[in-house]
Amino acid sequence: MQDRKLEQALEIYFRENPDRESDKYQEIQKYLKLRIRSVMELLIENEDTERMEQIEKCGWFSANELENFIRCAQEKAKLRSLVWLLHLKDKKYGYPKKDFSL
Repeated sequence: MQDRKLEQALEIYFRENPDRESDKYQEIQKYLKLRIRSVMELLIENEDTERMEQIEKCGWFSANELENFIRCAQEKAKLRSLVWLLHLKDKKYGYPKKDFSL
């Protein structure tokens, strides 16, 4: 039941030309923000990188959560999602430089 509610909330949130000022839209936005892990896991499962990008632009998750999403995509073998998440990590946070000199 929770997954169905989440899917419905996502459908309303991603409607074309939503009324962003409506109370219902604001409630859905709060709900999705609180359930960001479940939201991203569902989008990873569906390999919906377009919606992942829109969610990322909202700033609802941190570097630590991004690492968890990358791990989730790896475990589920969702290559498209994994590549997108790795590119996002590189763009936002980069990768630590390591010294390989002898």
